[in-house]
Amino acid sequence: MGVPTTDWLIDPDAAYLNHGGYGALPVPVAEAAAALRREVEANPTDLFTRQWQQRVDAVRARVADLLHAAPADLVFVANATSGTATVLNSLPLSAGDEVVVTDHRYPAVRSQVDVLAERRGVIVRQAHVPVDVPTTQQIVDLVMAEVGPRTRLVALDHIASPTGFRFPVEAMVPAVHAAGLPVLIDGAHAPGQIEVDLTSLGADFWAGNMHKWVCSPRACAALQVAPQWQDVVRPLVASHDFTHGYQPAFDWTGTLDPIPLLAVPAALDFWESLGWDDVRAEQRRLAGEGSRHVAERLGTRVAVADEFTAAMRLVELPRPMSYDDGVALTYRMTAERKVTSYVTHHAGVSYVRICGQLYNTPDDYERLADALVALL
Repeated sequence: MGVPTTDWLIDPDAAYLNHGGYGALPVPVAEAAAALRREVEANPTDLFTRQWQQRVDAVRARVADLLHAAPADLVFVANATSGTATVLNSLPLSAGDEVVVTDHRYPAVRSQVDVLAERRGVIVRQAHVPVDVPTTQQIVDLVMAEVGPRTRLVALDHIASPTGFRFPVEAMVPAVHAAGLPVLIDGAHAPGQIEVDLTSLGADFWAGNMHKWVCSPRACAALQVAPQWQDVVRPLVASHDFTHGYQPAFDWTGTLDPIPLLAVPAALDFWESLGWDDVRAEQRRLAGEGSRHVAERLGTRVAVADEFTAAMRLVELPRPMSYDDGVALTYRMTAERKVTSYVTHHAGVSYVRICGQLYNTPDDYERLADALVALL
């Protein structure tokens, strides 16, 4: 299984192990996007006025199929960060209300809830979930222990960006709902990397990127809002159809680059031609074997159990680093070694997050190990 690096725009001379950061374009998707660009620029007015709704609805149908979601529940936003911010700013949270998050949350979501705390007096309660937690039930218990009588929302990750930790949301959503609370899921890394079934999941709010593991051009994301919340959630930018209902308010929020959204079907065609099951198995194999090799070279460990991972793995570094030192190490690996990965931190321990994508080879992980040994 595998697609040659020539089928991607990634520099073939680079060891690129940070697919989860910003995604990457397969050549067929890039070519489809270029053709769409020519089509749009031939008559932008026609695209944005006469054709827009039909084109958006067609993409929505494909994305709904990918996510096993009801098309009526889906809208599009710029990225998952915009999706979580949209939900948080739409909810009637006030002083003394509590929002529960975990310490795996994405930095942008941390900023969003911190703003709510500063501007509205919302209290943020953070559950510590160790990266080596052994069971699903323990994860549920750790999060639910932070829920109290003032809790108004629980915000979870599907697959956490800083740690690659795959949260057992299928067990966590029912637990939150049993407490009578809504749940927001940051699914930035989920579409494409794992099978997503939003209908079965039943989360109140879910946002996931199309430009990461689905590999549409940057940036494009889907936001799902359950029917009971669709009169509440509105886009952060009010435009022409803001007062016309949930989907009309989101389908046009002003002039935008339409190519990332319109290219999503081409990206889905690319992956479907390879077979999602085969693709995901290969991504997990690459990330798993590669991370184990790097950990062996460093004399450390792969931090997260297989059960709670997908195509992103966490390898502990030999010593803790400051945030700034981690950024400097990341930059030096790229500049000096043409090795791109992501140094991250959790609970006072520093890690390198390692991804597996079809353009990766065993040599990429060897080069990462060499770079870390040399630069550390």
